[in-house]
Amino acid sequence: MIKKINIGKLLFVLSVPVVLISLYLLATRTNQNDICKDIRIKINYKTESPLLTDAHIYKILGMPLGKENLIGKSSNALNFNAMEEKLLSYPSIKNAEIYLGMSGILKMDITQRHPLLRVMPQSQLGYYICEDGVKIPLSSNFSPNVIPVTGFMNDKIDRKLYCIVRFVNNNSFWKEQIQQLFVSDNQDISFIPTIGVHEVILGDTNNLEKKFNKLDLFYKNGLSKIGWDKYKSINLKYKGQVICKQ
Repeated sequence: MIKKINIGKLLFVLSVPVVLISLYLLATRTNQNDICKDIRIKINYKTESPLLTDAHIYKILGMPLGKENLIGKSSNALNFNAMEEKLLSYPSIKNAEIYLGMSGILKMDITQRHPLLRVMPQSQLGYYICEDGVKIPLSSNFSPNVIPVTGFMNDKIDRKLYCIVRFVNNNSFWKEQIQQLFVSDNQDISFIPTIGVHEVILGDTNNLEKKFNKLDLFYKNGLSKIGWDKYKSINLKYKGQVICKQ
């Protein structure tokens, strides 16, 4: 007598080992992908070259061996949030995102702040003032081509300098005119333009737009006719006046 075979049961029995093997392979593959195999650091920047390097990033993270401090570790052993917080505590870094990709590549996506001014105070360490108003340290890797400032600095002056550079950067003519800014011991702010040999004294940032409008009219109706080298200083501090000294 021929015994009937239950095809459904047979297929089920045959499929169990296949499923188990597939689950094992998937788990093995997932575990392998959870292990850091290599590092990719991407630094986003607007300057000609980055202020930061991979070496800077590892130093901020407290990893003297660089990528060797990370390779071979599982994602569970790596605290990505803590690593991001460390990076964000460094003033030059505006944003940081760290994650482990499917291929086991640990990726660090870092955005660098963009400097607008290079400030060199009297008897103090220099720094940059960035487009968001944050001060960051000078870089040993690269010096961007930004407006230099020298003189007597404090936090209040820094805010005024930031206002000036934001204003001139929105005007194509004045953006090209300012070669260097100075802050005197009485806190007057002045600059050296690219045309002429004179110094332009702004004083502070009150009525900044009106001051530059006065200077624009004086350039067009005065210096362009009598000569750009006529005066050594042009003072815009006082309302309704342009005071020149030879």
